[in-house]
Amino acid sequence: MNSQASRGRIRPWHLWIVAIATFALYVGGARDFVLILIHDQHYIRDQFGAGGIDYFTDYPPLLRAVWAINVLAGLTTPVLLLALNRWALPTALAATIAQGVLLAVTFAFLDRWAMLGAMTSWFDIGIGVTTALIAGYCETIRRRGVLASPDS
Repeated sequence: MNSQASRGRIRPWHLWIVAIATFALYVGGARDFVLILIHDQHYIRDQFGAGGIDYFTDYPPLLRAVWAINVLAGLTTPVLLLALNRWALPTALAATIAQGVLLAVTFAFLDRWAMLGAMTSWFDIGIGVTTALIAGYCETIRRRGVLASPDS
């Protein structure tokens, strides 16, 4: 996006709150991802209990890739929002879809509720709902003309 395209568009005050909160949320998610990826057993046990170690030991590589997409898109979305970039919406949608796939597959096939417990499961469902709300926010501000149009 060039400076010409950004003229005339103002960042609403709430965009800053959404972007900062989203970035903070996904920094925590990135930390989880990295510590689980490197098999930090102390962290996994502290966060998820003994079942967490068993759960993440043989976590399927395809699901790790989907999780990586979720985390990367979740970290990128607020940066794009602050830049008023039109790609904020597709990126937020990618994070939402990836989170939805993770939840659906892990609950259906990896016995997530039993392995990680109700609190972790509800927390992750909340992350999925929050991510979908962020995508909805991106759509709303896109329709209001805050984000750059494809012609910009």
